[in-house]
Amino acid sequence: MLRSQLLEALSKYILEKSRDHPIRVAIDGLDNAGKSKLAKELIFPLRKSKRQIINISIDGFHHPKKYRYRRGEYSPEGYYYDSFNLESIITNVLEPLSPEGNRQFRRQIFDYTTDQKVESEWETAEEDAILLFDGLFLQRQELDPFWDIRIFIDIDQDVSLDRAFERDLHYYHSLENIHKKYQLRCFPAHQIYLERCHPLQHADVIIENNDWQKPTLTFQREVAG
Repeated sequence: MLRSQLLEALSKYILEKSRDHPIRVAIDGLDNAGKSKLAKELIFPLRKSKRQIINISIDGFHHPKKYRYRRGEYSPEGYYYDSFNLESIITNVLEPLSPEGNRQFRRQIFDYTTDQKVESEWETAEEDAILLFDGLFLQRQELDPFWDIRIFIDIDQDVSLDRAFERDLHYYHSLENIHKKYQLRCFPAHQIYLERCHPLQHADVIIENNDWQKPTLTFQREVAG
């Protein structure tokens, strides 16, 4: 399938979802799967509906570095359990956009690049808004009850690593450092996630995204549950 066909089909699927509160879409998957890219790609076709589109990344809800690495630099358990402030995601985004929520949300509470808190402004979501929330481990038990649509982007580990070599060299400074980080920390953490939460089985939509230009789209539920 062409990328344009994927975006058209996925946009149609999301817009068919009807709720009396903002639709909360999780875009989940392995590191470098293309989660943020897909969220940004969906903004334009979804805006044709004249509905408010809210794009938020889990990257704005990191814990401080000292907390993230408290179990060790290469700990997969640390990556899985300590990377993100799930309570803040719930209180600042997911609960406000829930059926009984006040629709007042914030996009970010922390900047991991500077390791500093961020005081972002409160915004108001329209009743029929669509939230595109991208990030890792989004079907964890703490977050999963809030999603109206779960999209899982599936790629092979070697593809993830190749993309990391291209994207993260400035951050990790060498290909060896990237390889070590992914093999010891990132990939084992993803395995913890797969074994504990079974995101592939529970997702409404699966996108096989090893080839950016020719993804494969599978709707596991004809109408998002």
